[in-house]
Amino acid sequence: MRATQLLFALLLPAIAMSVRAQDVSSLPLFQMENLTYKGAFRIPADTYGNSDINYSEGPIAYNPDRHSLFMVGHAHQQAIAEFAIPEITLSESLADLTFAPPPLQNFVSFLEETPDGNPEGIDRIGGMLYVADGETAKLVVNAYEYYDAPGDNTVSTLIIEDAKGLENSDTRGYLKFEGGAGHTSGWLSPIPDDLREALGGDHLTGQSSGRPIISRLSVGPSAFAFERSALLSATDEVPTTKLLDFSLSDRLHPDLANDSLRNDLWTHLSQVTYGFIVPGTRTYLTMGQSGGHNSGVCYKCTQDNGNLCGGYCTPEAADNYQYYWLWDVQDLVDVKNGVVEPHAVRPYDYGIFDTPFNDVYQGIGGGSFDPASGNLYLTIQKGDTEQGTYARPPVVVVYEVASVVSSVSTISTAAIKAYPNPAGDQLTFSGVLPGTRVTLVNQLGQVVGSFKASADEFPANISALAPGMYVARCVNEATGRREVLKVIKR
Repeated sequence: MRATQLLFALLLPAIAMSVRAQDVSSLPLFQMENLTYKGAFRIPADTYGNSDINYSEGPIAYNPDRHSLFMVGHAHQQAIAEFAIPEITLSESLADLTFAPPPLQNFVSFLEETPDGNPEGIDRIGGMLYVADGETAKLVVNAYEYYDAPGDNTVSTLIIEDAKGLENSDTRGYLKFEGGAGHTSGWLSPIPDDLREALGGDHLTGQSSGRPIISRLSVGPSAFAFERSALLSATDEVPTTKLLDFSLSDRLHPDLANDSLRNDLWTHLSQVTYGFIVPGTRTYLTMGQSGGHNSGVCYKCTQDNGNLCGGYCTPEAADNYQYYWLWDVQDLVDVKNGVVEPHAVRPYDYGIFDTPFNDVYQGIGGGSFDPASGNLYLTIQKGDTEQGTYARPPVVVVYEVASVVSSVSTISTAAIKAYPNPAGDQLTFSGVLPGTRVTLVNQLGQVVGSFKASADEFPANISALAPGMYVARCVNEATGRREVLKVIKR
């Protein structure tokens, strides 16, 4: 007995640490208004090497060693170059912005240069990650086949062995992530140190629909954790931990065409191009574009501006926008631990995110986050309209994240409380400013209840709601105060 007690005493700290590692609910949730626009810069449209930056689809990777960006060029060549980041100008006028100098490394194509000869016809780059590896550096490239009609791609990833010498570098691949090429071939980003044990890896990869052949893709943004060391040593498949994932049958929203005109969550036109976990928070932030939330989605139809679509589009041409979806990392931990199915998770907040240089709907093409500086770099596709008739480079916009990480804890998710939680037929909200609008959203993203506070505490009748989890969005337009919390109906 004493031996058993001693063993338990020795194991107790480890058990407690493991429990704490799996509970991240003490971390705050991030809010989009805490992203601060820091400025932007331009990329020259000239040809360098075998390509140029015009009509780039937008994937980028930040290089902290040279304060530069690896960028994918013209969609036809899918070549990669490295540009030094110039002075960032705080302006929303193209004429004010500084140009990046000619590239540190010219455009070089890699998709056809793998030892296996690219047998699956991979032809689009979905994401990149710069990895310092001792004295050397590598560039991890996620890629996919744009029109994989049979949906039979299995591979997704190549490694450029010398990121400092693109022109003469060897490549390795193609490799594959466990989870399927259509679910893991997009963005790549680091997991903050304090969440790595809870999520089962030190980096994330993800992908989403919004591309042809939707049945092969995650119909909603995915998230798979992996270990960088496992990727760099892999010869075939890289193990992953599934944290968030959807399919055509278990999609983020059932009404992809928005026939109901009530779907503001995810349509055929929704697409995520970058995702990362905001340090100091429990938020997985995903960004991209969406459309059809007001007018619906049609197929090969004529829009109200006379344009004949070649695929899915919106009846109203202006019904397209840059978009974001915010996810609670605690939900991802629950998926890892088998408590929740990966397709059952819903974002706690989502909506339009307008960047500058978006006058004619230029989507967010890609992103890269630098944890050291807190800078989030985003490419605005075809955003530079002033370098010539046929020149359409992206504009790189920069948002400050680090400056709000220390203050994000002031956005207390406990400031507004809901009790009892779980609740029966009545839920009471307290700590609410009068005039605050509280909206209840179900796991399909549908608004199922709306209440306006007349005092700092008020009851809400939820007897008509089905049992399950809901998100309560609390917004006070007068003060700008905005909070979210999860409530459960028994």
